[in-house]
Amino acid sequence: MPVRILTLLSALLILFTACRPEVTTEAEPDPADNILQDAAAHWISGDRLIWVNKPDAERFEIRYSPDAGIIVSDQAVSESRAISLSADAELTVDQTDQFRHIADQPALEVEKTPGEVREALRGQLIAVAYDEEDRPVDATRIQTHGVIDDYFTYSGELGPIYHDEGIDLKLWAPTAQSVSLKVYDEEKNHTETIAAETELPDSGVWEFQGDQTLDRRFYRLEIEVFHPENDQINTFVVTDPYSVSLATDSRYSQFVNLDDEDLKPEGWDDIRKTQPRPVDITVYEAHMRDFSIIDESIPQEHRGTYMAFAYTGNGDRELSHGMQHLKQLQQAGLTHLHLLPINDIATVREDTANRVDVFDPYERICDIVDYPGLESQCHYYGDRLIWEVFEELAEEDPATEEIQRPYNDPGRMDGMAWYDGFNWGYDPFHFNAPQGSYSTDPDGIKRILETRKMVQGLHEIGLKTVVDVVYNHTFASGVESRFSVLDQVVPTYYHRYDVVTGDIETSTCCDNTAAEFNMMEKLIIDSVKLWAKHYKIDSFRFDLMGHHPRYVMENLQDALAKLTLDEHGVDGENLYIYGEGWNFGEVADDRIFDQATQFNMGGTGIGNFNDRLRDGVRGGNFTDTGRHQGFANGQFLFPNEDAGADGDEQLESLLYDADRIRVGMAGNLSSYPYINRTGERVDGGTDMIGFADIPQESVNYIDKHDNETLWDNTQTKLPHDMSMEDRVRVHLLSNAFINYGQGVPFYQMGSDILRSKSLDRNSFDSGDWYNAVDFTLERHLWGQGLPPGWDNEDRWDEMREFLTSEVIDVQREHMEHANQLFREQLEIRYSSPLFRLETAEEVNRRVKFHNTGPDQQPGIMAMSVSDGRCAGEPLDENYDGILVLFNADNEEQTFELELEDMRLHEIHRNSTDRVVQSASAGNGEFTIPALSAAVFVREQEDEQGEFVCN
Repeated sequence: MPVRILTLLSALLILFTACRPEVTTEAEPDPADNILQDAAAHWISGDRLIWVNKPDAERFEIRYSPDAGIIVSDQAVSESRAISLSADAELTVDQTDQFRHIADQPALEVEKTPGEVREALRGQLIAVAYDEEDRPVDATRIQTHGVIDDYFTYSGELGPIYHDEGIDLKLWAPTAQSVSLKVYDEEKNHTETIAAETELPDSGVWEFQGDQTLDRRFYRLEIEVFHPENDQINTFVVTDPYSVSLATDSRYSQFVNLDDEDLKPEGWDDIRKTQPRPVDITVYEAHMRDFSIIDESIPQEHRGTYMAFAYTGNGDRELSHGMQHLKQLQQAGLTHLHLLPINDIATVREDTANRVDVFDPYERICDIVDYPGLESQCHYYGDRLIWEVFEELAEEDPATEEIQRPYNDPGRMDGMAWYDGFNWGYDPFHFNAPQGSYSTDPDGIKRILETRKMVQGLHEIGLKTVVDVVYNHTFASGVESRFSVLDQVVPTYYHRYDVVTGDIETSTCCDNTAAEFNMMEKLIIDSVKLWAKHYKIDSFRFDLMGHHPRYVMENLQDALAKLTLDEHGVDGENLYIYGEGWNFGEVADDRIFDQATQFNMGGTGIGNFNDRLRDGVRGGNFTDTGRHQGFANGQFLFPNEDAGADGDEQLESLLYDADRIRVGMAGNLSSYPYINRTGERVDGGTDMIGFADIPQESVNYIDKHDNETLWDNTQTKLPHDMSMEDRVRVHLLSNAFINYGQGVPFYQMGSDILRSKSLDRNSFDSGDWYNAVDFTLERHLWGQGLPPGWDNEDRWDEMREFLTSEVIDVQREHMEHANQLFREQLEIRYSSPLFRLETAEEVNRRVKFHNTGPDQQPGIMAMSVSDGRCAGEPLDENYDGILVLFNADNEEQTFELELEDMRLHEIHRNSTDRVVQSASAGNGEFTIPALSAAVFVREQEDEQGEFVCN
């Protein structure tokens, strides 16, 4: 062989040796000497790694092993491959922003090849620092979100994919060492295993191909993958994160084509929903079981299910009590029914054989629940229904501890709460499939068909459907739980971890997801699009939206806008999105990204819950602020027994609450100009009150599923001796601030009928007894026993006093009266577009508050909305302007205002409320009854007239 060829081969050999990863052959360190700790290294891109609190060292490298088991002692590293790291690397501008929370930490350059990176990511990864004698001085695990995004971001379809030639399945699992598809028949017998088309795909997407015989069969995925929780290569058998149908208890995924005709109710494809302007929306928040679980106008097998919403009076199904109630509200103006999560959840057993509900015999509690201490009750009550026993106990003692006892074991995992059919549903398991416990058959496709029947039923009575979506956390992660799907498919990618310890962040309640990374963002967008397109969902409420980046929510809007009525049957551009923009946890104050929080979302059109208005009206939540009163329930005006004697402090607080309410009723606009309590002309953003740029960005509410209901909270604030009639008036006055304000009104189901949960501040797992709503008005839940102790016990002594009060005695006539007046408030709201202004310019020009400044008449709120010449182009052909007067005092008040020719609104004049009928106007003087909201109008004559502007 010529010398030149030998020289060339020698050079190539040297080059190959230099480029290939080093494999150490040192003596194996003793596992007892392992110095590995935390997960402080962050591989943020193919060529950059950040090491938080990087040690002083001579050199650094990544060690990886496809077999795991790397041990690092202070003397050596066990056999593994190495990738060199060079210190003092620079970050790009984009990297500095994307990893802002660690961008001030030392960065290292990763000296690698693309093939090396892919190989390394499929095994155990450790960053190691060495001293000048080349001995390890520190070792830490590596968080890999950034580099995975850099190499494996994928934009195509995932999950089951149907086409003319057959059925495919695609799974994104870039760190897996192997994946196979296990197929099962209807009885869940394993029938075949299908290999992936390509092993170790460069895209990270494992693809499986089959023929049409896969249709309706069940499947799971067997994945071999490293997980840092146990530092081992694990074999997991998991369901598909992109499952669209599931077996009972979600133990198997199912191949289903959502376009199949037998999964659509008759007329489904003909439904074409145009969306209203967001400011024309009013939302009523419901839970699947609360709505119908005790509705005897529905067959028992349909109570608490999707099918309860099919009783619309059409065909052979008579109008149920619940649907009649919704229909009456819709006729008054209600537009949207919000449903707490209906996607697959982890915390409710779908197999009723393993469940115990309040309509079962009491003795079944002991058959199902392993809860020591209940044996004597089970023996005593025997085969009597749990519900009947609870009724008897509550009749004997409205503040009994015995009803909550079966729910309230110390850890709850052994109590009835863990075994019954109720949970709010903020425990996501599979994001793209409906929850099976709300179906008449949870094993397979019925859940799909029946969810669509529910949406269709609501559409038939004129209501849009909102679903509550929870993408900010999962119920579980790690190697042990069967509920850990995402984290067993791509370990440690979908979740957010402490930057040093690597402990999973749990500020949301559970295992926080990380939507700042591409494939979690993709999952969110894909999932919402699926619900919009295949279930014709009209609006989405995001749980803890502030834990997501603002740009993710904007990207979601853009993706939905591509869904059209012509092509998809969906008006995607106008689907309303709103959520909880709370600012807390590890992401707080934009630490990791610009959050989707209240003060960050201006200009997006996405709504945020307005807690400023809420707290101003109701005085905070009882379990948080005790008996501290708000504007509507007595602050300064009729103090309760615990208010204290300092009237000046109470007045100061009342005037501050009044400012919060004024800004809130002006769409909570940060730009809204008004005179505040000190006499200054300020804008709505002063004192961190207003956060919206346009009215639709403020979701105005007085209660929702969280915290005490409006009725319950109000009872704790009022003087003990206040009459029932006045208590109802305070409740309705509180609602009026929402119904008559600019923005998007939002109510908890039953607020219109004085809904109570017996003072439960967190009924997420309290069962049907504390949560069910009776639309026949035969039953009211006040005084139905002390609520479960887990979030209430600290105030049980105070609760006993309220729950046993002889003054608080809700009767049918009180609920009927409240419902009638609530509907009248809705009718007034929808009687004029002036209550639903669309732009900040319109609100700032047309809406004016009178009785402001330091000398204002306490307890009087006066808001005018102009359609006069000064307001510009007329919006209302009937009125030149509207004046809304609120009197929060328990005495009639007279208020002077130079507005002539004002007349009480026609709906008030014909109201069933004799009290509001007495409101009057004349000669610039207005008389407002106690604890009332009255709307006056100036009727337009032949042409637009004059009316006061802001």
